[in-house]
Amino acid sequence: MTTGLAVTLRFAVPAATMLLLSGFTQAELEKAKNTKEFFKDGYWKCLATEILRVVPTNMSAQEFFVFTKRACPKERNDFFITLSNYIEMLHPDADRSTVISAANIAILEAQKDAVQALNDLRSGKRQIR
Repeated sequence: MTTGLAVTLRFAVPAATMLLLSGFTQAELEKAKNTKEFFKDGYWKCLATEILRVVPTNMSAQEFFVFTKRACPKERNDFFITLSNYIEMLHPDADRSTVISAANIAILEAQKDAVQALNDLRSGKRQIR
């Protein structure tokens, strides 16, 4: 039984220490995470609307990818800001440029996923619900 306690403490103590050193309560971190998820979902809903609008057109996947870079600017910006804030809360010592790069990578991945969803809809791998 002491082995299980030791293992639990080995993981719990560093997690608690990180939380205390970060200056944020668990409730603040949870709220930031939920806010980030809310705006991520909003960005995805906007991209999904654009995907459905483009499916019946002749726009190529490459053109759609370029299109996604300027589509949904408000939703993209809201997601970028809340994701950046959340990352900064989790890693307060991280360099600002690293945080920005990480948020930009997440946006780029969403755009790539949108292109893949478009391709899947056109090929029949996915169905519109």
